Amino acid sequence: MKNKEICPICKGTGFMIENVNGNEFARICKCQVNKMFLTKNEKANIPPRFIGAELEWYKPDKNNKSQIIAKDRIKRFINDYPAVVKGLLLMGPTGVGKTRLLSSIATELMKKTPDIDIYYIDWNDLVREMRSGEDYSTRDYFMINKIVTKLVNVDLLLFDELGGSNVSSWVYDNIYYLFNKRYNENKITVCATNYFDTTEHSVETLSDKIGNRLRSRLYEMTEVVEIFGNDYRKKNG
Repeated sequence: MKNKEICPICKGTGFMIENVNGNEFARICKCQVNKMFLTKNEKANIPPRFIGAELEWYKPDKNNKSQIIAKDRIKRFINDYPAVVKGLLLMGPTGVGKTRLLSSIATELMKKTPDIDIYYIDWNDLVREMRSGEDYSTRDYFMINKIVTKLVNVDLLLFDELGGSNVSSWVYDNIYYLFNKRYNENKITVCATNYFDTTEHSVETLSDKIGNRLRSRLYEMTEVVEIFGNDYRKKNG
């Protein structure tokens, strides 16, 4: 079993020898590059299922114009970054590939700009951390401040499941502070949500879930990309 884990190219040394015009040169083996890339994804908090996801893996339904447009818009965002003014706000029902698309942005930009600082966060995970401080007597200001500071300072924030659960006013104020701070510091944020701006496609609107104040800020920070379609997870299940 151990032999199967050893890279057949470098034999486990981490380096490969190349002969160029009779001269031998040592280069880092591809297996090491892959390991370094995996580490970057893990540091960026990308969900394990989507680590290394590439944009080309997203296959729009050829009869679904919204999916085709969404892929093209995200491709343009990746190509233009960092010369972009706004982030993106992906709106779509459950199962149309929003998390995969967020993860593909991370993959493509880390390949394009190795030093980029990217971080993925899920609304529900962040709220869970924040709720640990709702009781004033047990509030861990140091930990909460550490989380918020990380999310404020990262070059590109990927914020998934926006409005995924109801929150207290204290948690909401912290989340608004995070977005407002990124806006004031010209930081780019890409979000995804299951909610739309009208009840035509969802029972509650995004404003119902995140409040008018935060939705108003997102108008200035992001460009809406609507994605429609059936839940591919049910279709493939």
